[in-house]
Amino acid sequence: MRTLALLIAAVGILLEGLVIGVTLFALGGVIDAYSMSMAGTDPSVAQAALKVGGVVLALFLVVLAAGLAAAAARDRHARKMAFVAMIIQCAVVVIAGLALGWAVFGGTLLVLGTLLYALLDDSQQPATR
Repeated sequence: MRTLALLIAAVGILLEGLVIGVTLFALGGVIDAYSMSMAGTDPSVAQAALKVGGVVLALFLVVLAAGLAAAAARDRHARKMAFVAMIIQCAVVVIAGLALGWAVFGGTLLVLGTLLYALLDDSQQPATR
């Protein structure tokens, strides 16, 4: 059951990475279209920074999802990967709760819950005597 929970969490983190990347890339385009200045900076610098930041964050979450899926498939270092992913997911949940709305918050909280379940599930552990 832990493997299934880790795979569901990996798919959720992958979707989060894609949504974050597309959203930040689109916001960079909005800054460019309206020539918006952020605290007096050049709009082209802000646009480039937002687009690069979106791509980097998306790639980071996609790599995390791939690592989590690989660890789940091999059942090797799965608990360590789940712990690392859970820490990162906590930050994503807080940001979603503060900025994005209830639907996104609920989705990110669901991914956090599956990671927590994967950490607490003992059904696949060998019996200790």
